[in-house]
Amino acid sequence: MKKYLIFTLFALLPLIYGCKEKLVKYENSGETIHLMIDQILKVHLPSNASTGNDWRKTAYDDKIIDRLGKPNYMLGDGSVGGEGVTMFRFKAIKTGETKLVMEYGNKYDSDKEALKVFELNIIVVPKR
Repeated sequence: MKKYLIFTLFALLPLIYGCKEKLVKYENSGETIHLMIDQILKVHLPSNASTGNDWRKTAYDDKIIDRLGKPNYMLGDGSVGGEGVTMFRFKAIKTGETKLVMEYGNKYDSDKEALKVFELNIIVVPKR
């Protein structure tokens, strides 16, 4: 019985923890999402580190959401020169609305036109 209880607890942990984090991808660009205060937003965006391009500009209201740490890059299929994913994490810290805007382009020349733009409308609400 004790083993069954422990197994059930471990099986439910991802479901419980998943409520604390919300994952969005490039395909979600333009959408509106709702977060509760202290909820984590994970943003996974396609990128290719070998091209000299990067997610270079980020704009948002830092009184409403706060970026956690630096972005992380992970290779997609493991092939050299292949596309990967850059991962960002934000934490909802105050109720309100903000627009998260990110540009993908030449990381050495921000005056060049962006190749991709990611936009997300974020509404932060109080905890339930």
